[in-house]
Amino acid sequence: MSKLYHSLAEVREGVRLALWSLRSNKFRSFMTILGVMIGVGAVILINTIMDGFNEYTMSSIDKIGSHVIYISKWEENTDFENLSDEQRRRKNITMDEAYAVQEMCPLIKAVSPEKSAFTDLVKYGTRSMRVGSDFHGCWPEMIVVTNRDVSFGRFIDDNDLRRGSMVCVIGSEIADGLFDSHAEAVDQEILVDGNRFRVVGVLEYIEDLFEISENDNIYIPMTAFDKLYPDVERVYLLCSAVSQQRFHEAMDQVINALRRVRQLRPEEENNFGFHTQERFKEQVNDITSKVQLGATAVASVGLLVGVIGVMNIMLVSVTQRTREIGVRKAVGARKSNILFQFLVEAGTLTGLGGIVGIVFGALLGFVITTVLEWHFSLSLFWAFAGLAMSIGTGVLAGMYPAWRAAKVDPIVALRYE
Repeated sequence: MSKLYHSLAEVREGVRLALWSLRSNKFRSFMTILGVMIGVGAVILINTIMDGFNEYTMSSIDKIGSHVIYISKWEENTDFENLSDEQRRRKNITMDEAYAVQEMCPLIKAVSPEKSAFTDLVKYGTRSMRVGSDFHGCWPEMIVVTNRDVSFGRFIDDNDLRRGSMVCVIGSEIADGLFDSHAEAVDQEILVDGNRFRVVGVLEYIEDLFEISENDNIYIPMTAFDKLYPDVERVYLLCSAVSQQRFHEAMDQVINALRRVRQLRPEEENNFGFHTQERFKEQVNDITSKVQLGATAVASVGLLVGVIGVMNIMLVSVTQRTREIGVRKAVGARKSNILFQFLVEAGTLTGLGGIVGIVFGALLGFVITTVLEWHFSLSLFWAFAGLAMSIGTGVLAGMYPAWRAAKVDPIVALRYE
């Protein structure tokens, strides 16, 4: 109990001396902790921004669709320059697979095949704009699978699909480029690749993800697409599970249905690929985690500068307080007491710098995430990590000065002027 009491008393004394030094030598103390403030502030700022970006990315992925399975001819990360013989012989995904999933997968609430064609210009009157390959044929279920809403008008319906109607639903950017308002676009006729379509709906605006826009798409009934582009056979298939809880069961049903249609034997590997939101989230999270770790390491260089600054200032402090050290030794202070005092003092100073750095980094992070319209979140982990790093920096930098102070000869110290 006595040892604990003395240890606490030494900590209090070290903190008191550190605060006294801060008040007495404001500029010197500021220079002591400047590097620590910058380093900790940068660490908090970077991680606040990255956490906000990660939250924004995850929510954006969720908006793309609900429990969606994306099916294509190729697996993820396919090396198209080094395809195997099996990969070269693969058949395209076709409408047969879409019908099979629709009929054989009760845990799939909606399925929509999608075909794409390249078209150069979209025109309305004297106005025109380029859309590239964002011209798609689809089923009415597309809007359910992709979790989108129509801001004006309606989406393609079963009657449009059955009749092969020359109608279309356009993205908000197309509506902005061709019409004065989104409401005006409904029931107007536009030219797409020289073909006339009546606009029946305008899709709501959705934020771009990694500069990939979903707002310049044009959707027409699949039957109309097949009449206009009979040579396009490749289908991109989108399926939505009934719930997140049964997602994996739904995916198993889809895989079994595709294997049956594509006549694969039990021992054969899948000759198609599928992608899920969760897998996409994992990939994005893996990338952002690596970027976050690297950026944090770079930001921590400021702490290295802080170590050098604290060590230099503490050495000056030891020299200036040589007589004080001698007096303390003369009245019974041991080397361990002097060593502990200077380490506590250094840790207190840099800890204060760390607190200021955390506040500064959090405030700047709040401003930046607010401007970017991202979610702001100050991680308690990084706040405590920043504080621990700042105190650890002080202790590390104060070791050599504290060791020098502890070795001072009391007789020589008392004669020091």
